[in-house]
Formats: sequence, C-alpha cells, structure tokens
Amino acid sequence: MTAELNSKNLGEFSLKPKAVLVHDPTPFGVFNQFIHIQKEEIQEYYLFRESPQPELYPSHHQEFVNALKAEIGYVFYLSDILSSSTNQLLSKWQNYLSKNPNLVFTRDAFITLPWMPDSYLPGKMGKKIRQLEPKLMSDIGEILGLKEILKIPDPLVLEGGDVIPFCHQNQRYLLIGYGRRTTKETLYFLQEQLIGRGIIDGIVGIELAQWRINLDGGMLPVTDDVIITHPESLINGILLNRTETQINPIHFFKDLGFQFIEVTQEESLYRLACNCFCLGERKIIAYDLSERVYNLLRQHHVNVIRVQGKELVKGIGGPRCMTRPIYKEITTEFFA
Repeated sequence: MTAELNSKNLGEFSLKPKAVLVHDPTPFGVFNQFIHIQKEEIQEYYLFRESPQPELYPSHHQEFVNALKAEIGYVFYLSDILSSSTNQLLSKWQNYLSKNPNLVFTRDAFITLPWMPDSYLPGKMGKKIRQLEPKLMSDIGEILGLKEILKIPDPLVLEGGDVIPFCHQNQRYLLIGYGRRTTKETLYFLQEQLIGRGIIDGIVGIELAQWRINLDGGMLPVTDDVIITHPESLINGILLNRTETQINPIHFFKDLGFQFIEVTQEESLYRLACNCFCLGERKIIAYDLSERVYNLLRQHHVNVIRVQGKELVKGIGGPRCMTRPIYKEITTEFFA
C-alpha cells in the first residue's frame, strides 16, 4: 500500500491503463425489450434516450473496442471474465446481463484509482435497474485480484461517471460531481474515510445543473493543461481537504493553469463532446459527432481518435462511460 500511495503524479488524463473493461449488451438480447414499449419507458426505466438499432450497435461498439485494442494491451469483456473456466460466474449474472443495457457503461459501478492499482471503490447506484451493478463489478474485481477500499453505505449514491481521479503538483484529488445522481453527502463520507487514511489529499466537489446526469458529461480534463467543458453544467464547487472551502469550479482550474475548450449544451448532451476516454500523452478516444470540438482539440495539440457515435450515443454515454480502466498489471492467467 505504501509504495502505491507514493505514486502521486498519476491522474486519469496522464496515465494509460494496463487494461480496460468493456461490455456489449447486444449478444444478450437486451434490446429486444425495447421493441414493444414506449419511448418514455425506455428513457425513464432503462435510462436510454432511444432504442439503438440492433443491426448497427454491435458493429459500432466493435469499432470502439478495436480502437481501444490498438492502444492498450488488454481489453476484456465482462462476459469473458465471468465465463472463465476457473470462475464460472456467467450463469449467476446471465439474467441480469439480458435485462440491463446500462452494463455497457462499465465506468459507473466500479471506480479505480491510478495511484492505487490493486484496489477499487465500489459504486452505489440509485436507479433501480442499476442497483445490482456494483455487486457484479465486485465479482469482476475479485477475479482481477483487486481489493475493495470501503463500502458506500445507504442512502448514499456514488456513480463512476461523477468521479475523476486528478493529480496536480503531487496532490491527489477526486473530482466528484453531485446532484442528479451522486449525492453531496457522499463527498463528506469519502472526505472522512479517504483523506484520513492517506488515500487522497482532497476532493473537488462540483454541483451539477439539475439536467446534467454525470460530471463527465459536462467536464473532463483531457491533458495536464486542457479541460473540455460545458460551463453552464457546473453550478458551484467545494474543496474538501481537512476543511471545506467554497470555490468557483471554472476559476479553480484556471488558477491551476488549465485552458478550457467550451462546448454547447447540445454538443454535451446529444453528441457527448466532453465524454472522452483518456490514453495519456495528450491522446483521447472520442465520438465522431462534434467536428467543431475536434478541431479545437487539434489546435490544443490533442490527438483525437474518433469512433462512430451515432448508435452508441443513444445510451446517453460516451467513450469514457463505456470503459473502466484497470491500472494493475494484468496477465491472461486470470482468465485461463
């Protein structure tokens, strides 16, 4: 543990993960549920904006996975890990895999920290359809040999899309959005539990607009000097370390030396322009839906790998949502 905690210059935007967890819900027939229900139920219960086209979604997801594989040594599907010969957990989760399309968003229920590669924080989901996801991902974590740092108690909510591991000048922070999903009270729980144990140095809490689902839909640091954001998504902020300080989120990061690429509400909501997967060394994976933002990123010397987003975006998630980075060294012995 001590050796891990000494590695402080390891933010999400600066470190390429050793492996990535992904999930394609299509082989489990999950979108068949959408055929005979109204769009309102798809949105309110299943949490998708609309039904993807089953004949297109798998190929678009595969293109995304291929882009990941070209950059990262190991890209693992949840089903492959669960069905490995030594674990045989696929039957336990088969029904849930066929009912919950949100499992494609492997980011949310399982939070990994670059400076603690052998550990994870479990998510705590508020939406009914997603409440079993942390248990499934904890089974995955156990197979990978990861240790749970703590449990999030009721009635707190914590989603990985609201949590961005961030380092600046040897200080380790969690940027955590709160509002529609993650609860503000969760930040105070993590402040007490994680700062006192030396796991983090502070929390930058960002209150989100009521229509904004998660932080990574409205803001994401993509390099050590560039943040993509929709400023109106960020209402207020608090800095939690040993004390609590009110902050303006935009001013806070500008004072740290960051430049902002500002996107519109439409670009952030319907094109997921902020929601990118960081590969380190100023390289990201993004949807091909925002030409204007793409050109701005290039002007800031960010290398953007673009993948088709037309079908994938219907789940209201982007490349960051669909990836859970693993920072521990992984070998295929886990899945033999």
